[in-house]
Amino acid sequence: MENYEAGLRSQDVHQGLRNMDPHSPALVPLTKTRLVGSAADVASLIRGREVIQDVSALQVIAVRELDVAPSSFEQVLDVLETAGFIDLARNSRGEPVGLTENVPVYRTLYEDLGSAWRESRPRQIEEEMLAVVRRLAQGPIPVESLVSEIGIGSHPDEIVMLGRESSIIKVESTLDGDILYSPFSAFENPSALNDLLLQHGSAQMQDEFEKLHKHQGLPITIGSYPMLTDAVARGLISAPSVSLPDGQERSFAVLPYTLDRELLTGRKPVLDKALAIIACVRCGQQFGGSTNVASALAIISVLLDPQRGMLAPHSSHERQYALMRNLGVIRFDADPFPGGTWVQPVFVDTPDNREAMEIARELIAAGETMVGRTPSPETRKLLDLDASYLRPIQTVSRTRTRSDVSPAQYRGFWEALMGRGAL
Repeated sequence: MENYEAGLRSQDVHQGLRNMDPHSPALVPLTKTRLVGSAADVASLIRGREVIQDVSALQVIAVRELDVAPSSFEQVLDVLETAGFIDLARNSRGEPVGLTENVPVYRTLYEDLGSAWRESRPRQIEEEMLAVVRRLAQGPIPVESLVSEIGIGSHPDEIVMLGRESSIIKVESTLDGDILYSPFSAFENPSALNDLLLQHGSAQMQDEFEKLHKHQGLPITIGSYPMLTDAVARGLISAPSVSLPDGQERSFAVLPYTLDRELLTGRKPVLDKALAIIACVRCGQQFGGSTNVASALAIISVLLDPQRGMLAPHSSHERQYALMRNLGVIRFDADPFPGGTWVQPVFVDTPDNREAMEIARELIAAGETMVGRTPSPETRKLLDLDASYLRPIQTVSRTRTRSDVSPAQYRGFWEALMGRGAL
């Protein structure tokens, strides 16, 4: 496996393992991969920010938003510093207090981190886990082909167990036996899966997918869209979600089937930001509180406007756009009006953030209106100040397939999928 692929898949594995108990002894064999994957996540977060004056604040965000273990944060900084991606400023005790970032384009980022992963001399199971993720991102394979096709030597059962618990690997029963597939296949090949689902899925599935095509960032529940909710649980479509401290979650389904393939693989951190933006503005549009956002596109256009780049202060903004702030897309400035106590969202204009905004605008423009949906009162406070953004792979893990969706409804899809081979 070349260094680029090793770096990219280390990040994928880390994001999947975030679904597991971080203290689980089952994760010990993957320690080096988790460290490099964490470094990739932090590098993606700070890329384009140039100077970060408070490393302790960065640590809080990395722990909360990226699930970087607090005890591993300085090791992550060491990986990034050794790779030449950051220059650290330290205090008299040698503790990092600030940094200047030099994070390169994503291909170079993954190549260099893949090299760091290889130089750390990862265990055989780590090499095999990355090989499995890489292969399943291309398409499904029968369970019995895991060893013969990928060349796993000694840990097939352990890898499948870890993969299933983290939702990196899914298992589906078909008429021809069990097959393995990965949500990363759906993330990286959405157009192929979209065509199969529309062509071979049930009538209800096709109807719900048509609604999703008209409204990217569609808020879904098992009661309103059972087939889409089930497809998210199976890892067939992307759905970032919002998780509140009380455990309530809401998924926002997206089918980015028109996007550049490189964006869906080597530049997934940019797509992650775009999906978070969609979740935020769709929440504001439909679950805004006392007043809803009139147009999600208008919010994005104002933030992208070089002459403006900020929203007027509003009582709901700190709650409504906290997720975008946590991912570094915006910052909260003080209320500029005399005596004002609200915050003013200001766009952080980096190349990654601008591209993410433009992607979000493009996806939302596929279906701006959604007539007839009125949010229930209990969901109007969906985006709490302490809400967390969950990436699609985390949503897959936390969304459970419900028994009211019959396996027969997916049978035609799975048979067609296996008939086509690798996507």
